[in-house]
Amino acid sequence: MAKDPKRYIVNKSGSEVVAKGPEAQPPRLKREVGLVSATALLIGAVIGSGIFVTPSTVFRKSGSIGVVLVVWSVSGVLTLIGGLCYAELGALLPAAGGDYAYLIAGGKWLGKFGDVIPFFHAWFFLLISDPMSAALQGLTFSSYILSIVYRSCPPPYAVNVFVALAFTSLATLINCISVKTSARVQDVLSSIKCLVLLSIIITGAISAFRENHLLDKPFFTDDTKAADVVFAFYGAIYSYGGWSQITHIAEEIKNPTRNIPWALIFGIFIITLIYIGSNVAYFVVLDAPTIASTDAIAVSFAAATWGPLAATVIPICVAISCFGTLCAGYFSSARVMLAAGRQGHLPLIFSFITVETTLPLTSILLRGCLAVGYTFVGSVEALIVGAVFLASLAGVFVVLTLFVLRFTMEDAPRPYRVPTVLAVIKLVVLVALIVLPFLKPV
Repeated sequence: MAKDPKRYIVNKSGSEVVAKGPEAQPPRLKREVGLVSATALLIGAVIGSGIFVTPSTVFRKSGSIGVVLVVWSVSGVLTLIGGLCYAELGALLPAAGGDYAYLIAGGKWLGKFGDVIPFFHAWFFLLISDPMSAALQGLTFSSYILSIVYRSCPPPYAVNVFVALAFTSLATLINCISVKTSARVQDVLSSIKCLVLLSIIITGAISAFRENHLLDKPFFTDDTKAADVVFAFYGAIYSYGGWSQITHIAEEIKNPTRNIPWALIFGIFIITLIYIGSNVAYFVVLDAPTIASTDAIAVSFAAATWGPLAATVIPICVAISCFGTLCAGYFSSARVMLAAGRQGHLPLIFSFITVETTLPLTSILLRGCLAVGYTFVGSVEALIVGAVFLASLAGVFVVLTLFVLRFTMEDAPRPYRVPTVLAVIKLVVLVALIVLPFLKPV
């Protein structure tokens, strides 16, 4: 049974805590994040290592440039549809926690059983999915940075882990300073990511006038298998993952009923254009055998266009991208734990916020500690498939909640309402992403 959400213990000064009675209002986070910073956070959360490494996998599974562009375009449209669903929920319920907050509101329809789904969501998010994601970003950051030093062989395990731990700790520290500091870091890192990818797109456009490998490849082929295309979508959808984190910080966004929908629409639209443009640039510069054989397509692209210096520049850019995603995750995920602590689904200590900076410090530190632990274990490949599967599973419940709230909160003001047909399409796709991996190809 969830505890009274109005009962709080507030961190007063260091270890000293003062309990507030039931009549007291809960401490609130400050609304310090504007539309630009919210959009930057979304872009920072989405553009990680994916666009620099998954295009080769998508091409190998798709078999042709035409299918590749269809996969990336459709994935972008599906992501935008998901963003529109969250735009309705985020404008309706602009509270910290995102998915968790929506599940709480929708669960009231189930009466005394309404706490079951958000309760398990909170604990699973706290102990497994979120810290494992942070550890994955830290290890990816480490592997790319160390590739500058260890060019002919992989780095020693201990060195790789040590660097990952160092930068995971740095991301934790940055998010412990203040909301404004975290937001400014996201503004800078998101700008760097976009500039790097825009430079790839521009380079591809210039190269098209000299030698265009895009014209060498058949646009579509007859040997593309449906089962392979499904896994191509997994790679693309993974690269689009993380956009829903913007709703986790709804309590800190200025004018959330306006800025949350626009941040989702602007951010996802920009990312989709960048991803499609980057893939076209890759296919213009590189031939099919190179694309199919490389696991670091951005490095191969830069080496073919920018010269030997790219062996240093691109790994740094990918590392910056991963670090931005890591920081964005800290910024948003701690707010889910805060909301769960307020509701009583997690220990009350997770509802603590600092008086001076109004940060959920306990949640941020716990995420850092668990991420450090997960850094020592785990498979990157399994985590990618697992991340898409788990995100799809959570997404099914969130979209169902959207329909439930249209009945239980029918008279509530909705600044934005997603067309029902789009929400149904999103639900069907999410169910397919959950079921298809378990079906054996015929």
